[in-house]
Amino acid sequence: MMIGKLLNGGKAEMTSLNTSSILALLNATLTSINGLVTVTTEQPSLVHAHILQTDYSVLIGVTGALRGRLLILGESSVFMKAGFAMYGMTLSQDMLESFVGEFGNSVAGHAATKLYEQGIKIDITPPTTMTGQVKLGGFNKALQVPFQMDGGASGQLVLAVEVS
Repeated sequence: MMIGKLLNGGKAEMTSLNTSSILALLNATLTSINGLVTVTTEQPSLVHAHILQTDYSVLIGVTGALRGRLLILGESSVFMKAGFAMYGMTLSQDMLESFVGEFGNSVAGHAATKLYEQGIKIDITPPTTMTGQVKLGGFNKALQVPFQMDGGASGQLVLAVEVS
């Protein structure tokens, strides 16, 4: 996968440092998700338009060596299954929104630790949870990685990194 070309519309204009750091963040985030729940991912694609969320999502800001946003979107069943896998119990609707934020914080925190071990220092912001139908924008380009959990629950990881 050529992340630099994907983010630059087929042109390899990004520095290899930017490309390798973005790829490291993407891989660390996917590894972190798989450390909590098992998912099967599809190929990343480039998103130019707004993203429409229909159920739940969590947004985590990334600062430091990389700047941008990490977004995990999914049906309620994605987060219910993740809660059961992590805590061994079914979450009530009241607990679900709080758990969505905790899940995003865990994923981003693990990814930040993995990047630090590779010499890439980032910080993460507190999670912002969103429910219901939300139109998300404010970025020029983002990488989107759809994923599936056992039982068919589907979600997406969206990584919008500011490229210099």
